[in-house]
Formats: sequence, C-alpha cells, structure tokens
Amino acid sequence: MEDLEINEALLNRYGTDLAKRFFQVRQQGNQKYYYDLETGETNLQPMHLIGVLMEWGVETITDAQHVLKHQHLLPIAQKKLYRPKQMPIVKEKQLHYINLWREPEIQPDSNLSAEPFVNHLVRVLGSSEKAGYLLDMLAYRYQNPMLEHKPHIAFYFYGSQGGAGKSTFAETLTKVFGRSAVQTTNTVDALSNKGAVDLWSRTLLIVEEAQVSKGTKLYDAIKSYTGSDIVTTDKKFADVSTYEIPAQLIMMSNRTSMFIEEQDRRFFVSQWHLDIEGDRNRAWYFKEYREWLNNGGYEAIAGLLKTRRITVNPFEAAPMTAEKEQAIGAMVDPVVLAIQSFLEDNTQQRLFEERHFESLFHRYKVSKSSKWKYFLGEAGLRRHGRVLIKGKQPTVWLRKDDEFVPAKGGLGPRVKTPEGSVYLAADVYAISDF
Repeated sequence: MEDLEINEALLNRYGTDLAKRFFQVRQQGNQKYYYDLETGETNLQPMHLIGVLMEWGVETITDAQHVLKHQHLLPIAQKKLYRPKQMPIVKEKQLHYINLWREPEIQPDSNLSAEPFVNHLVRVLGSSEKAGYLLDMLAYRYQNPMLEHKPHIAFYFYGSQGGAGKSTFAETLTKVFGRSAVQTTNTVDALSNKGAVDLWSRTLLIVEEAQVSKGTKLYDAIKSYTGSDIVTTDKKFADVSTYEIPAQLIMMSNRTSMFIEEQDRRFFVSQWHLDIEGDRNRAWYFKEYREWLNNGGYEAIAGLLKTRRITVNPFEAAPMTAEKEQAIGAMVDPVVLAIQSFLEDNTQQRLFEERHFESLFHRYKVSKSSKWKYFLGEAGLRRHGRVLIKGKQPTVWLRKDDEFVPAKGGLGPRVKTPEGSVYLAADVYAISDF
C-alpha cells in the first residue's frame, strides 16, 4: 500500500510536468520516440526522459520508469505547422502538431522613434515613395503574419556597391519578426529543390545572393510559389502532400534583374544604393546605425510596423518603378542577341539543329543543354521535330515564321518563308557550326 501511495505521489508531482514538455512522435515496434518542446530535440528515447526525471528529483530508475509508463504523453503528427501567436503545440482537426513559430525576442515599443530606419530606407531605395511601399508591405505582414491568402508580391533589391547594408537589412527583419518567422538562404538554388516548401513555410523568405534567369526551372518555381498559398508536392524523405507556403520573397542581389516579364505583376524592383563615398565613411555610418539598432532600434521598428496605418492595397500589382521599367526594356540576353545576329547575317539558312549553336553556347558559358532550347526559342526559332533529310532524321528548328510544305513530285520536304519563297529542305539545312 505504501509503494502505491509513493508512486501516486510521484505521478502527481512529476507526471504533469513531463506531459507538458514531452510528446510522442512515433513508435517502432515496442520502442517509443519523443519530442522535447523545451530543447526542440526529437526522436528521444525513454532513457532520455528517465534521465530528465531523475534530474528533477526522482530518486531511482524504477520510480522514473513508473512515472513514464503511467503518464500519457500526447502523440504529435509528423507534419509541422506554422501558426504565429499560437501555442508551441497546436491542435487542428483533433490532431496535435508542432508549431514552428516562436515568440520573437524583440517586443514592439511604439513610444520609441523608428526615424533612423525610415531615413535609411529612403536613402538606399532612392525615394520616400518606394520606402513607403516597402514599409506598408512589411507592416501588413507584421500585423498579419499568417494569412489564408498572402499578397502575391515579391521584392528584388539590387546594387553592385559593397557595404550598402543589404545584409544588415536582412538581419534587421530577422530580429524584428523573430527567427522563427524569417527563413534566409545564401543562394536561390534551394528555392527549386525538394526542400523548398520548408523555406516558404514562414512569414518572410530572404535570399541574400540572388541570381535568376528567365525561362529556367528556378524562375518558374519562384513565380509559382509567389503566386500560391498552398502547394501539393513531394519533399525529401516524404510523400506527396499539401503544404502551406505563406512566405513573401525578398531577394537581394549584386546585379540588375534579367528575368522580369513585360506584363509582370509580382515583383517590386528597386536599386539598393548608399550615396556615401569611401569605405571609411560607410563604416562610420553603419557603426552609428547598428548602435542605434542595438539600443532600442529593433524595438522601435517593431513598434512602427505594429502601429503603422497601411495605405496601399497589398493585393494589388506591385507598382512600376524606373528600375523595373529598365529591367523589362533590357530583357534580351546576350546569348539571344548573338543567335539573332547570326540569323540576320545568314538568311539563306532556314533549318538548324541544336548542335549547330554548340560553340556559341560554350562561348557564353551556357553549360547546361537544357537551357539551349530556351535561348533558341527566345531568338526566334521554333522546334519542329524530326525530318528526313539526306537519308537522316535530325530534330530540326525552323525560323519562327517559316513553315514546312508537304513533299511534291518526288521531292523531299520543303520550307516556305513569309515572303513566299519555297526551298528544298536539303538545300537550306545548316551543316556548319558557328
């Protein structure tokens, strides 16, 4: 009877605390595995929990085993959810999930002035209008971190000048929104692989060294994830499933945009430039700026974003900036220009294979043959397919406005130009490289 009373006392004293901190993640055979809410460790074994119980004051391993055996620990689902301002373990549809969101260390203080931050944005973006739009969009996401439908707007900031504070801006957002609310990656490559859904699962996604080309798998992925709220895909070590992708993308780069389409509605494009000459002068500028950030600046920025009255409609198309107009106007790749130049200089050649442009692609360091089709299409060629020419069946490309004419009178396939000229395919087939 005495042992039973002791064990009940142990359960009452330690069992509740154990259930608040630990959750069962899976069971393999007779072996159970646990998640520690306090440390974030997962796949912990019973011996780890027994060790914690003994650190708390349970005297023997037998007593600790008794507490663990008789305490019900909630099972949690494998998928993790992002639920800002909710508890670390959230319950949805009768299941319990780990919440990726954690309370930010920085707490907003609207009594402090965020003027240095606002002035800095005006300075690096070049106008109060652009800074105001960025502040409105950041404030909207700070006030509405998790939305059923996110604004389908992404940001692209560029500047070749070193020491202009692009990394400081990324660090500032991470501090203000909280580390659990911001995902950061050094390059864009991760945005199109099987782990991309994890990067897009928070409030903001920041790429610090962005290099994107139009017509690539990466560009298509960015457009898709920016314009969607959920995605059905597979990820590494997981089956196909549906994932929430609430993040808005912010790309920082050293080069101008080379991927913006003429009718683009998604991207807000601006140069990021600090008009301070000399490394020493810029160093002093950021020394003072960072001192302000570390002495109430982060709290002031959070206070500004929390209380700012938003004047733009976050769901409208991104405003057209001078930089975006320039990017659209300069949307011709030098590889495309080189192909177009050859086509203009060699009007007698009407049929081509990809191999005919191989030396040109090597000259411009286009190593992946998967990109060749994109450049040929942009230059005004279109893929026709296999054609019997001189006893062979190569896959050929036509000039955009040319067309094949059926064989007639024992002759082989012919090519008709927009001007009405008709040539035997064998006579206008390019047989030499550039």
